[in-house]
Formats: sequence, C-alpha cells, structure tokens
Amino acid sequence: MPAQLTSLLRDKTEDRFQNDWQRQRRTAADILERFKRQEGVILADQVGMGKTYVALAVAVSVIMRHEGRAQVVIFVPAAVADKWVREWRKFSESLLEAGHGIRCVEEPLRSGEEFLKKLDDPDKPDHILVLTHTALTSMLKDSFVQLALLYYATRRRKDVNGIRRRIAKWSAGLKGVVPDRRFTTERVAALLDKAPGKWKAVWEELTGEALPDDPVPATLETAVQRLDLQELFDVLSSLPINSSHDIERRLARTRKAVAAVTQKTWKWMLAVTNLDLPLLIVDEAHRLKNGSTRISSLFGKRNDDTEAGAFREVFRRMLFLTATPFELGHSELIEVIRRMGAVRALDPLPQCTLEARLKNLHDLLTAAQSNAIAFDAAWSRIQPEQLSAFNQWDTEKSAPEGVSNAVREAWELARIAVQTRLRMHVALRPWVIRHERPRRREYHPGDAITSSTGEASGGLQVPEAALLPFLLAARAQSIALDEKGDRPLYAYGIASSFETFRRLGSDNRSAVIDSDLERADRQEEAADSAKTRSPSDSVRWYQRSIEHALAASGSLDAHPKICATVDKAVELWLAGEKCLIFCWFIRTGEVVERTLKGRIEDVVRQSARDALFRENPQLQAEDVFRALDRISARLLDRDTPSYAKLRHLLSEAVCQAACGLEEVITLIVDAGIRHLRTREYLVRYMPLDRDLTVDQVWAGLRGENRSGIALLDRWCQFAERLANAHKQISRTSSRDEPDSEFSRIKTALLGASADGEESEGRGGSLESVRRAHGGTDRTTRERLIAQFNTPFAPDLLVASSVMGEGIDLHQECRFVIHHDLDWNPSVLEQRTGRLDQVGALAEREDKSIEVYEPYLAGTYDEKMYRVVKDRAQWFDIVMGRIATGRMSESPMRRRAGCRFMKRFALRLQWICEVEVTSNVEFDVMQIGW
Repeated sequence: MPAQLTSLLRDKTEDRFQNDWQRQRRTAADILERFKRQEGVILADQVGMGKTYVALAVAVSVIMRHEGRAQVVIFVPAAVADKWVREWRKFSESLLEAGHGIRCVEEPLRSGEEFLKKLDDPDKPDHILVLTHTALTSMLKDSFVQLALLYYATRRRKDVNGIRRRIAKWSAGLKGVVPDRRFTTERVAALLDKAPGKWKAVWEELTGEALPDDPVPATLETAVQRLDLQELFDVLSSLPINSSHDIERRLARTRKAVAAVTQKTWKWMLAVTNLDLPLLIVDEAHRLKNGSTRISSLFGKRNDDTEAGAFREVFRRMLFLTATPFELGHSELIEVIRRMGAVRALDPLPQCTLEARLKNLHDLLTAAQSNAIAFDAAWSRIQPEQLSAFNQWDTEKSAPEGVSNAVREAWELARIAVQTRLRMHVALRPWVIRHERPRRREYHPGDAITSSTGEASGGLQVPEAALLPFLLAARAQSIALDEKGDRPLYAYGIASSFETFRRLGSDNRSAVIDSDLERADRQEEAADSAKTRSPSDSVRWYQRSIEHALAASGSLDAHPKICATVDKAVELWLAGEKCLIFCWFIRTGEVVERTLKGRIEDVVRQSARDALFRENPQLQAEDVFRALDRISARLLDRDTPSYAKLRHLLSEAVCQAACGLEEVITLIVDAGIRHLRTREYLVRYMPLDRDLTVDQVWAGLRGENRSGIALLDRWCQFAERLANAHKQISRTSSRDEPDSEFSRIKTALLGASADGEESEGRGGSLESVRRAHGGTDRTTRERLIAQFNTPFAPDLLVASSVMGEGIDLHQECRFVIHHDLDWNPSVLEQRTGRLDQVGALAEREDKSIEVYEPYLAGTYDEKMYRVVKDRAQWFDIVMGRIATGRMSESPMRRRAGCRFMKRFALRLQWICEVEVTSNVEFDVMQIGW
C-alpha cells in the first residue's frame, strides 16, 4: 500500500470541479488531524458542497491506515442508501488509482441481520458498509435467524428429534412456524439436522441456490446463551404430532413466541460481538438532535431496550455529515455532538470530559445569543441623528464622552457581542467544519411570486370575498389550542389549500400530512402531527361555518396561494424552465398537480387555436387537439420522409457532443423525437402552423419559437454529460451496468413506464407535470429523479418531504417554490439544496437559484414565515455567515449603511473553514488513533 493517500487519489479531469476536489481533499486531511485530538467532527458544509466525497476520502484513508483490514460503517437514511453505493462507485472509479482493493457493499444493508453477517465474513470482507438508519431500529425478521433460534431452543433437550419433526411438519410456507415461502417440511427438517454454521452448504445442496454469506451470524450461538429459551421450547412442545382442530391458533401462538425471542436476541447479538471498528460516518446527522428517538438511542448506554446502545464503544471515531448541525437552536447542536460520547475511550484521555467541554460550549453559545439579542434591542433605540457617534467605534475603545446613555449602552453591548462571539467561535471551531459557496440564491418571499420584478411588498393578499374562512380558521385554531388539543392544523391547512382544510375537518386526519414512509423518525413525527383529539362542539361549529363561507364565496377553486404557485409555475413552463414545487400536505400536492395539468391543457389549447384557427376562435378543444395530433403524425410518424430527415439532422447535430458514441446518440434522438410529438412541445418549441414543415421544426429546435429556447443546445449539453457517464461504464466493465447513471437515465427515458401510466410509444411518461410523495414507490421515485435531471419531461415536479433530502435534482432546474413552509429552517434549506449542488444548472449558466416562499399576509402562514426566518438568522450567526432573513427588516439592518454596522458585521463574521497549512496532508502513517 502507498504511504500517502495522495498517491492513491487522482485529480479530477474536469476543470470546473478541480477547485472543489482540492477543497474536499484538504477538508478530509483536516478531519484526520482533528481525529487525533477528539472523538469526532461535524462536517457541516453547505448543501451540495460534496460532503459525500470528503467522507469517502476519510474512509479510504482510515482503511489504508489499517492495511485494508478495517471496516468503516456509513450510517445513512434509507431513502438515500442506494445513492451512497452509487457514489462510492463513481468515487472509486474516477478518483482512486486502479488496484486499490477497497470494497464497498454491492447493496445497502437494510436489516440488522445483514449488518452482522457482513461483520462476520472472514473470507473477503467488504471494507465499506452502507447501513440504513432503520436497519437497527426495525424488527428482526430474518427467517434463517428465526429457524436457528428453534434449533438452539431444542438443542440438548429430551426428545429433540421428535420436537424438530413437529417443527418441520408445521413449516408450510407463509402459514408455518417460520413464515417463509422457501421453507418446506423437507428443507426445515434437513436444516434442523445440522448446526447453523453448516446451513450455507445444506441450503445449496437442497435448492441449488448459492447463498452469498452464511445465513446465520456466528454471534448468534453466543448470544442465545444469555437468553431464556424455556418459554419458546414449551410452546414448541405443544405443537401436535398430527392435525388438530385448533392448529391455526397454536401456530399463531408459536409465531408470536418466535418473534418475541428474536427481538431479545438482537440486543445480545450486538453485545457479544465485541466490535472494534475505526470509524462511523453518519449522514443527515441532524436527526440525532433528539435523544429520545430510536436512532439516537443507538448511541446511548446499553439497557433493556432492544436496540439501545448498539453503537456504544464500538467505534473509535465518528464523522457526522449535515448541512444543518442544528435546526431550532444551539442546544440541538450540543445534543448532536453528545452522541460522539459513544466512541471508545480516547488514548490519551483529554484533560476535560466530553460533557465538560460541551457544557462550556453551550454556555458560550447561550451567552453569545443573549448578548446579540441585548445589542439588537439597544440598537433599535438609537435615533438617526445619533448614528454619527458610532463612526469611531472599535472593540478596543470605550464610548466617547458626551454621548447619550442610549448610544453608550449600544456601544458597550456591541463590544460585548463581538467578544462573546469570538469566544464562542474558538470553542466551536474544533467540532465543526463548514464551507460556504458564494451566494447564488435569490429569495422571493410573500407576494414576490406574483411580481414581474421578483421583489416583495409583503405577503399575498387574501381577497376580501375569501377573507371570512381564514378568520374563522384562525379562531378555530385558537380555541383548539385553549382546549389543549394536540397540534391543531386548521389555520395552517387553510393557508395551504381549501381542500387540505376540508380534509383536516374530516375524520381521515391520518392522510393529511405527506411524509417519507421509509423513514421511521419522520413517520413518527408525521403520526404525532396528525393526531388530534376529537374536536369540541365549538370547533365543529367553526368548521361548519367555514364550509358554508367557502361555498357562499365560490372560492373553492380560487385559493390565493394555489393560484400564485400555479401562475408562476406555468409562466416558467412557458419560458422553457423546470420548476420544483414542495408541498407538505397530501391534499395540497394533489390540488397543485391537478390544477397545473388543467392550466397547461388550457394554455396548449388556446395557443394552438390562436396559431391554427384564428378565423374560428370558438372551435372545440377536441378539434384543436386533433389538429395538433395530425401535425405530429404527418411529420414524426416513423414511416414518413420527414421523420427520417429529422432523425438524420439530430444525429449529426449531437454526434460531436456525444463523442460519436452510437448508444448515446440513439438515446438522445429517440427521446427527443418522442417529446417533439407531444402537444406541449409543438406549442412551446415550434413555429406552429397547419403546414408546418420539417425545416421549420428544425428551426424551432434551434430557437425560432415562442420561448426563444434553443432545445438543440440543451440536448447537446445533455449528450456530453451522457457520454461521460457512458465512458465511466467502459472504464470498469464491458457490459452496461444496470445501476450506472447512463443506464438509469436510459431506462427512465426509453424503458417501460415505471408507474403503469399510458404513454405514447415506448418509454416513460411524457407528462409535463408529475408528483412524488410518501406513497410513491422507491423505483418510481428513482426514475422520476432521473427524468427530472434531463432536459425532457417532466418540467414541473410537485414533491413532498420524500424528495427533500439527499437526492440530486440540480442538473436541469434552478427554480423552486416552497408552497408550504415549515417551522424548521433546515427543512427549507434541505429542499432548496436539491438544486444547489456542485455542477448545478445555476452554476453552469452562472445564474441564481430562484427561491419562492409565498405566504398569505395576516394569517398563520405569515407567522410561520417570520418565525422560521428568525431561527434561520441565529443559525447564520453561529455558523459565521452574515445573517439574512428577518434581520433585514429590523432597525439594525435598515441602518446598515453606516460604517459602524459594516465593521461590526465583519467582526461577527466567521466561516469555520479548513485552514490550508503545509503540514496537513493525507499522510496515513501519521494517523495515530
């Protein structure tokens, strides 16, 4: 093995990524240096700064330090686990020298059994284990582990063979003792006749199926010694030799007993493993902020809870990845760092315990916050004519003589604020590394979404005719709170959409909130949010009154925020732009999707009527659509000369960008023509005419259309990206790997429809508007992500929290609308971060990411906006960025033009970046832990 990781890591060839990669390498080196002195580090780089590659570089260094005998665990949310495996492939293929020998699991580990088996593989262990958050917090359900428990429960017992024959007799697929279709009477009998350590060979002999690993972890035999299996044995003994009238009841009782013992087994399997692993990497580590969650309990002390303490004293160091190390306050940051107390004892021990260091950090953070608040209050009392006194302000100077008491107070509090902030940063710096890219976001709050200039004058106004329902909803919210209802949502629901409020008022409240069903902690939060006591008679009266008010006003189809969101999205669609729209409520997502589709259909119909039938403006919609379909068929049916000509022109145009790769050229041309056949593409990108020719189609592709968009340029850029992805396959394999970026895009564009929708020809859906939510299966979501990252449909993606973390949607989109806000600023940051990644469209075009945050003036919606911006401001201050958000509306920021405020802001600014020093290198031989 080389002495330095620098000899293993290659430089990136793409110029625009070179600086990012150098920064990532320096960051990895700095993390390794910090590991020598402390339990762990939080890498809090802004969303899209490449934390994944930094973490993998650190993991590779640690594995090399242990000469390839170490295993590093990467603990990730289930929704992004597959992405981590893919990112490792890209990282190792493009950035590591050939022959490095480091292996990552082929698939994420989604259960505790899989995890233990990987730790128990002596032949050819994987070095990098990608483990999902839910793997250690969900129930054990491995059939072989359960059958092994039956083996140990009956071992060394009287009539062991007779009891095992009964178990085999009543093993019949899903209704057997161990519910598994593969387990037949004959197979169970053969397995129970041998020790579990020999089952891999037995199973292959029985079925011809080669299991990838031993089906039962070796640690199980040691773990069962701590379990009382007598109760399970008694239940097994009660199974009849022959048939029985109550056999179903007996089998159900037996399965229940097996499940109970299985869960107790899990804890002891972890306890007896005696793991000593060098590094745990935790993705989305802000989820550890609450010590009472199941994920956080893994880092606690071992106790009688099934999974509690599973990570206790297992790892030597921990690396936490999160763009938002705290969300609502710095106490959460302290809690996240506290999880690092689960590492093995440092050698040598630090002078102060972790708890003492965290108390000091917490005290300094609290003092800094208090002093900032005190200064802000004092500054707000300064009159404009007194500002000149601060022109000589400095942290080392006292207030000059002759100034007013208000000036003197603000002067001194400003000095104290700076001094405490500096002390806070000194204490925080060892724990947190954060890099910020140059700000390239433009925020458009409130009614800016309806403004031609993008500037806001306040919130969206509720029309007077629709005002009564909002007032009644606010009153119902207040009454429900007074009655100590559990998190009532009436006022928030009506601010999102009328349909959401009506669902909240129904009995089906569990279907209100959209969440990622794969995430246990989010699922718990969603369930908590959806639980409310039955409304009182007073609240029910308000609900009925709101229904009557909505019906009387005729406002059901004219919700002011729905209208604003749809108008902006359609405007972007007409301009040839993609847009990501986030909704928190299920019903709102449905409404936005349905309304967008209806509006786009209206726009297509009206545009086609204006272009094709000016003389007959009253023509029916069906006739207009048939005319568009006839144009499409005449020009683009496969058996027409125009189709052949257009195909030839497209192939020639993208050939160079595709590096002459025939498979890439074919993919672009096939996908392009499929989309050109649609009504939406004809209306937006063609100089529409009843006698439209193939030459005019070609001119439209080059930019002679109503939107002025040159689709051909976009397709050529896309061809270049696909060619690079295709070359990545060629470097490592002679076949088309199904999980490669190229294959996923190809399947999404031209493969069978993932969600059963009817689509023209072959390939995925051509709908301009799509929706992804908690009920959308993972395969469909993956294909939607791949499609959205192409210059083809969908153009408008309505998403819930399921698409808000850990995925990339940045390749072809730079517009996001947060239709539903959130109390948590990190949620909004994570959502926007889907478009703000290295190599994003905004970066390539040197444009801003446009972020719309509509809210309704004078409602709970505006209250949420104000609160979340206040919270975001404190995050900015702690992380060292000049605060944004509500501070811009405070007296302090309104007077920010004076020289004092500029100097004050500079003294507060602190970005906890890596310090580039000559002695920080990837020298793995210097890693002393």
